[in-house]
Amino acid sequence: MTTEPMHEELYDALAAEAVDALDGEERERLLAHLAGCARCSAELHSLRESAALLAFAAPARPMEPARSAGVRARLLAKAAEDRDSTTQIAPAPPLPASDGADVTLVAPAPPVAPVRRETEVIPITRRRSSVLPWLAAAASLVLLLGVGMYASSLRGRLASAEARYAAAERERGALEQRVREREATLAAVSGPTARVIEMAASRPAAPSGRMFWDPSTNRWTFFAHNLPAVREGREYQLWLITADQQKIPAGTFRPDAGGSAIVQATYALPADALAAVAVTEEPAGGLPQPTGEILIVGAAAE
Repeated sequence: MTTEPMHEELYDALAAEAVDALDGEERERLLAHLAGCARCSAELHSLRESAALLAFAAPARPMEPARSAGVRARLLAKAAEDRDSTTQIAPAPPLPASDGADVTLVAPAPPVAPVRRETEVIPITRRRSSVLPWLAAAASLVLLLGVGMYASSLRGRLASAEARYAAAERERGALEQRVREREATLAAVSGPTARVIEMAASRPAAPSGRMFWDPSTNRWTFFAHNLPAVREGREYQLWLITADQQKIPAGTFRPDAGGSAIVQATYALPADALAAVAVTEEPAGGLPQPTGEILIVGAAAE
């Protein structure tokens, strides 16, 4: 059974079919639909009747004088030819009279119709009912509206398809980006030269974190857990602390609803220069040097 969306889609093509504007696969689909849809079949019949009235759309006008004269001349020549070819009745043979004289019976001549001769050419015009042009105009309007609605439907379907395609492309791009990020994260934490720095607080169920550092690629990947939410205008900031107590900013972040966060950075640092990693709470955007209390910290082990 034909579904309603398919019915509405093909219903818009009826006006185009009424004027033989459909072909190919779309026409085959419409004909298959008409085989089982009485409503669309009746509508197509009505539109075809309207299209038939388009033959009367041209206004009546007199025939050109030269053409009218030519037609009249041909008619007169034909009439003269027919008159000349008419069989004449031979006179009857003479009959003997009672007194010995010959008597001839003469048939009366047929009456000759007077020939009307005029110097002016009688124009020949084609007469049409005054109602037909109005009907043809109405049929034209109906078909134009139908074809216009069908064209509008095609444009709407094209725009909808383009929108769906663009959305699918955006979703595909986002998925590919997430895959690349996951692969980069996996490579950063599983490399043969990666070092792990455990970070924790002193109380149970307190915030904790783990830093993966690969000195061969200078790639830093930090995972945090159980971090409390920060206030508006505040963020957490990650610090790399060197052996000579330099504090290098390594990025700011806000945890999700579960208190988790992931921070990735690239920073070149000698393998023996790192002493610890810490997290503080700072104004949004971060600062060159820490001002807040250290929330979690971890020492870099050899």
